[in-house]
Amino acid sequence: YVWRLNMKTTKLGRNLVLWMALGDGTFNANGYLSIRHSIKQKEYLEWKRKILKENGIAVSEIYYVNNNGYGGYEFRTKSYDFIRVWRRRLYKPSKKIYQKSILNSIESLGLYIWYLDDGSLTKKKENNQVVANILYLNTQAEQNQNQIIIDWFFEKFHIKFYQNKDHKYYRLLCGTKEARKFLSIISKYKNEVPSMIYKFDIKPEPATR
Repeated sequence: YVWRLNMKTTKLGRNLVLWMALGDGTFNANGYLSIRHSIKQKEYLEWKRKILKENGIAVSEIYYVNNNGYGGYEFRTKSYDFIRVWRRRLYKPSKKIYQKSILNSIESLGLYIWYLDDGSLTKKKENNQVVANILYLNTQAEQNQNQIIIDWFFEKFHIKFYQNKDHKYYRLLCGTKEARKFLSIISKYKNEVPSMIYKFDIKPEPATR
C-alpha cells in the first residue's frame, strides 16, 4: 500500500477507528483496522473510508475480496500505535470485551456506525399493518458482557435494552418505544448513507389529539 496521507490524526479519527471495530471492523495484530462489507453495502464502506480519511487516518484503496464465495469489498488503515493499544483493550484474547471505559467514548456518530453494522429493525404486523417494532443490536456476547452494555445504555441514554439468546451467544433488543429513543439519538446522520436508510423505518408515533 502507498500511504499518501500526511495529515495529523484527529481525536475523532482515532475514536472512529474504535467505533468501527466495535461492529464489523477488525483490529489486526500488526496495528491496523480492516473493514469488510458485502457488495450491496459498498456505499456504506466508501462512506466509512471517507470519514476516516477526512479525520487524518491513512487508508488503502477499496479492493474486492472473495468473502467466503459471496464477494465483498474491503479496505484497511495504515498501522498505528494507538490501534495496538485499542486492540489490547478490546480483545481478550480474541473475543471483543465491552469495557465501560470503551463504551464511554461512544458519541452519537459512533452509535450510528454500531447500529448500521450490527443493528436491525423488525416489524410485527397485524392485518398488514405494522403494530410494533423490535430493534436488535447483534453483539453476540456473553450475558455478563451484554449486561455491561445494557447498564451503560440506561445510564447514558435512559434506553432500556434486554437480551436473548441467538445461536451460541446473546444479543440486545428493545421494543418500539425504546427503539424510537435510540433512533432519535442517531437520526441526524440518517441521510449520510442513503442505502442504509431502511434501518430507520420504524412505526410512527400515534398522533396526539
